[in-house]
Amino acid sequence: MSAGESAGRQPIPPGQVSTIRGRYQIPGLVWLTRLLMPLGFVAAVLDGDAGIALGTAVVVAVVAAPLLRVGWLTFRWRQERDTRFVLVGCGVLGVVVVGVVLAALGVGA
Repeated sequence: MSAGESAGRQPIPPGQVSTIRGRYQIPGLVWLTRLLMPLGFVAAVLDGDAGIALGTAVVVAVVAAPLLRVGWLTFRWRQERDTRFVLVGCGVLGVVVVGVVLAALGVGA
């Protein structure tokens, strides 16, 4: 058994469903939504730099949440040796990274 593999985790036999559950992610996302909604409304009515800073933080959190979920799922799929989904997860994250790099370079502006 290599480093990072859990003793209780086994590869998924073909035709069976993954054991990955959202028992921690779903309540976390609900909590995040309940926190960010009022903060977004406050940021919309605040004037000046405080409103811009709070609004930027809310947008960053809203964008980061699904990316963190994809990262977590990719990690779990790797634990279950589901290569197909690991490649898809890495592809999704790779597209986002390329988009961020191109935006930082000013391509398309």
